[in-house]
Amino acid sequence: MLDLIIIGAGPYGISLAAHASAHGLTYKLLGYPMHFWKNQMPQEMFIRTNPISIGLSDPQNVYTLERFSEETGVEITTPLPRPVFVHYAMWFADKTNVVFTPEYVSLLQRIEASKDGYSVITESGQMYSAHNVIVATGLQHYAYIPEVFAGISSDLVSHTFGYSSFSSFTGKKVAVIGSGQSAWEAAALLHLADSECELLYRRETPNYSVKAATGIELIELANTFYDLPLEQKQARWAKPAGSIANFLRPYVEGKIRETAHVSVEQAAVTADGKLFLNLTNGEHRIVDHVLAATGFQIQLERVPFIDQHLLQQIKREEAGYDQYPLLDVHFQSSLPGLYFAGPLSSHTHGPAFRFIAGLNKACKSIIPEISRVQTVV
Repeated sequence: MLDLIIIGAGPYGISLAAHASAHGLTYKLLGYPMHFWKNQMPQEMFIRTNPISIGLSDPQNVYTLERFSEETGVEITTPLPRPVFVHYAMWFADKTNVVFTPEYVSLLQRIEASKDGYSVITESGQMYSAHNVIVATGLQHYAYIPEVFAGISSDLVSHTFGYSSFSSFTGKKVAVIGSGQSAWEAAALLHLADSECELLYRRETPNYSVKAATGIELIELANTFYDLPLEQKQARWAKPAGSIANFLRPYVEGKIRETAHVSVEQAAVTADGKLFLNLTNGEHRIVDHVLAATGFQIQLERVPFIDQHLLQQIKREEAGYDQYPLLDVHFQSSLPGLYFAGPLSSHTHGPAFRFIAGLNKACKSIIPEISRVQTVV
């Protein structure tokens, strides 16, 4: 039986594997390496956080983005192109001897006979067993599309999540719903793809970032959030998201139609297969497609590979429409040996864990604890 199974081979999974290897833990890292970053994000766009705060985590903090640049000759620019970050992540994995098992997990379940671990079954039918499991998947299961579009075909309405290119919308009329970073990215790339695009959003004006996102505040928050008084946590949970990086401004302003302080009141398919949108300001639009840049609702129940019997045993905490596993200081759930990192830990441990900013804290909280317990056992 393995010490550890890590589900998810993005920045969190890779960093956790690097720490596990350094601690001498036996592990399997399941998932396709950096799949989301390579295949489900627009490669023409950038990471909004300053490169000084972008980096994967190894125990000695040796394999930084700066060292990657020195060894490979790849220039680090601000903002950082996404393909450069993918290149860095794969270099980091090689340097830290991370071993991938490129398969998705079909089922995660408890080993009921011994109560001493978990088993996973992969898409190929392979089974692995371990004393501990870390679920380190991203946001792919939680894309939110407003109820007004319920029942309408994905040919007409889709979420911005998962698009690496917008070339399929060339020559089409597209409405982008949303007021945050992903809405502005989609609009900019639709314009570059020669589509007729309009931004529809509820804000009165775009919420551009006053200053460039350094990521330092989030990293500091990752280290302190768990121990904050409840009132401060509640204030942070209630803080609205949705700011837009200033580097996107010239891609959108003066190029793309914007209609502010509005939302879609009704949506219907026309006789010729287009989409009729009735807006709250009394206007209407007829478009070929709606792209919903409407964020994510994190629901533990939406994780498709966790056995239903196992799900029922995990204690939860509610946050509006979201539902998270309740975690301890080491990111362990109410089931011993089952840990969550990344977005699913972002209520207990704070908003940094929806982003790269939470990597180091998660690794240095989870892996030493697993190592300690395995040593005691």
